[in-house]
This record gives sequence, C-alpha cells and structure tokens, in this order.
Amino acid sequence: MLRRIRLTNFKCWKELDIELAPITLLFGANSSGKTSVLHSLLMLKQTARGVDPGQHINFGGGNRDYVDLGSYRDVVAEHNEKKRIGMQMSWNTNTTIFFVSDKLKDNARRLKTVTYDVAWGIDEHINIFNLRYDVESVESPPEWVEVRREEANTYFLTSSFAEPTDEPDKVDAPKSCYVLPWTAHLGSGKEHFVSLVNVSGEFERIIDKIHPIGPLRRQPERYYARTGGKPEMIEPDGANTIQALIASAREDNHLLDHTTRILQEMDLVEDFDIKPIDENQRLYEATATVGGVKSRLVDVGFGVSQVLPIVALLFSAPPGSIVLLEQPELHLHPNAQSLLADLLLHVAETRDLQLIVESHSEHVLRRLQVRVAEGNSKFANPDNIKMYFCEPGEGGSTISEVELDRFGQIANWPDKFLGDTSGELHTMAKAAIRRRREELTNGQNSSRH
Repeated sequence: MLRRIRLTNFKCWKELDIELAPITLLFGANSSGKTSVLHSLLMLKQTARGVDPGQHINFGGGNRDYVDLGSYRDVVAEHNEKKRIGMQMSWNTNTTIFFVSDKLKDNARRLKTVTYDVAWGIDEHINIFNLRYDVESVESPPEWVEVRREEANTYFLTSSFAEPTDEPDKVDAPKSCYVLPWTAHLGSGKEHFVSLVNVSGEFERIIDKIHPIGPLRRQPERYYARTGGKPEMIEPDGANTIQALIASAREDNHLLDHTTRILQEMDLVEDFDIKPIDENQRLYEATATVGGVKSRLVDVGFGVSQVLPIVALLFSAPPGSIVLLEQPELHLHPNAQSLLADLLLHVAETRDLQLIVESHSEHVLRRLQVRVAEGNSKFANPDNIKMYFCEPGEGGSTISEVELDRFGQIANWPDKFLGDTSGELHTMAKAAIRRRREELTNGQNSSRH
C-alpha cells in the first residue's frame, strides 16, 4: 500500500506532502490540484512502463499513455523551466531483497517500507538529476542509495554503506526513471560492484498495482463483438468493460453477478445482463431493465454506463491494487452516490484495495461520516479513511487534512468545503421569514384600505 506522496514543482503544487490510507479522498474547488495528484502517479507509471523504458520522463500523448500533460514547461510550477520537478512516494512491503556489495557479508534484508525519490530537470535535455531509494528493514537501521547529476553527463553515487572518508563513486546515468546503475567507476578507472539495493523489482511491483478510471467513461454501443480474450484490467476510459463482462458470462459469471448486484443496490437498474444474439455467440448486447422495460444499455440513463466500468474494476482488480478514481459520482443521483461510498468501503476491506478518489460529492462524504459514527464496522474508522481539501492560490495550491474523528465528526470544516449547505439553509430560512412578514404586513395594510 502506498503510504505517502510528495510532489515538488508539479503543476500547481510547489510543495505537496500527504499521507495515504486504504481510502483517501481529495476534495476541493476546480483547478485546485486534486487531479494533478492522481496524474503524477499516472505520469510515473507511463514513464516506467512506456514504449521507451529508458526515457527519463514521459509526459504522455501516445496511444498507450494514461495522461497527456504536454511538455516540461506545461508541467513545471509557474512554467519556470529552471525549476526541477520532484516526486517521492513511500510504500509498505514485506519482501526480502539482496544488497549487491563488495563490502557487506550479510546482504539479505526483509523490507518493511521503501521510499522512491526522483527529481527531473533540464540540462540541454530533460534528465534525471536525482534518484534515491530509502529502505527500512527488519534486521537493520534505515539505509539509502542515491545517484546525483553533478554536471552534464556526470553522475555520482553515495550510500549509507560508504565510509565517511569515501569519495562519491562516478557512475553511468540511470537507464530509466527507477533503475539505479549497477557499477561504479573508481578513480583508477576500474569497475566494481557497489552497495546498491535491488529495489527496482519493488518499484515495478508497486507501479504495476496502479489502475485508473478517468472522469469520462466510454459511451456504450448497441452491439459488441466478442474478442475471444479476457481483458487483464479495465481500461481507464472503460472501453473494454463489456468485453470483461462477456468473458465473465462465458466463464464463471462472478464479475457479471457482482456488477449486476451493485447496479441493483444503487437503484439504477432492476436487472442487467449480457447475452449473445447470434448462433455462433460472436455478437453480444448489453441490456438493462428499468421501470419494467428491458432496453439496450445505450438506451438507458447515462449514469449506468458511467458507473459500470468503476464497479467492474473494483471487483476485477487483483487484491492489493491501487485504484485511482476521478469523479466516480458523475451522473449518479444522490442516493446512488451514497451507496457508492458503501461500495468503496466494502472493496477496500474485503478485497484489500487501496482507493485514491478525487471527488466533489457531499453524499459520498456524508455516508462515510455515517459509517464511522455508527461504529458497526471495525474498518470504517479515521485510520482507514483520510480526506484532504485542496485550495488554489496565487502562490500555488495548498492542501489541508480534513480531520475526521471516531464519531464521524469533522473538527476543522474548511471554508468553502463542498459549498456551504448549512449557510444556504440558514439564508433560505431568513429569506422565507422576511418574505412572510412582508406579505403579512402588506396584507394588513391592504385590509385597512
């Protein structure tokens, strides 16, 4: 599970440092930086897992990319290309890795946490200027390894294993955004193994666990041709959702059954099904029954098709996945939004999913508060639910934690947080009383005449 994210000079964030929980919600006004937090993870994933893994940073724009952020100038804070973009993330782990060193005898470590830290900048081209890993293990104190760019095409390595009198070793440039060089060059020109931690596999494991669903999901089609395969993961725009459900219908029906049940509980459909419409079972249609009428999915309310990929992903993602959701409440009525919050709690607890959610929904917030206050679930507590409020400003966005206590109360309700419902009700009541008095006064004056 991701424990913390830190950003430096990324979009509107000059500095961002937040702790994550199994469920983390990001609230705030438009252009306050909520989406940028999710996009930083997607940028890192497409850089590490892109067509060119040796590319130091990939801002996107390709067909296989998750997000298109433009250029370095578009991404760096204040569009100041002299600044460096930094990103740090920490995660829990329980794997054993090995140190490669000519100095250490006992080189096995059972890891507890890993912190990845990278900074990019422009020096003729976009390059990595700093790449560092910090690890905490069961057997030893915290240890670290760092590669720094000191001048053009010159990198030096330092580590916690080096002696205080040791000079930094000259190394080759990192081959990707996360792989450290394996050898260092001594002053004599000879090469030797250095005290590096083989954590690239740990990085790959955490980055491969990240699965996004974007704010606008693909509109449904009237008919679907069966591809014959089963999608490994629901795509960010939900384009292959029906293909995943077709595979489920042909194999075990578990995903289709779970999806149908949730749509029913949200009171979006009375029934949902996917059936072949030709003898060879190559062509399928998705249908939903609403108000007793069975129709193709494309002909029912837009909310069903928009929430469908979210539900399918939450029940198909492997346990331990990190799911990024952008505005999952779009096109859902208030009761369905509240039930969406219950769904988030359910999959986070029973399927071991970590959820990072960007939202504007007061109904999602209120339902989570209710579940914490009820105390019926050990999982629904402030340790497992973190909320943040993002605000834009002239000096960049700022973020504050919304403090939820064990009774579901918010101790530090931010100004302009999800509007001012209480204030609006108070204003409405005062306006109604004023108008009533005016009408009574005018009526009395008219009766005198």
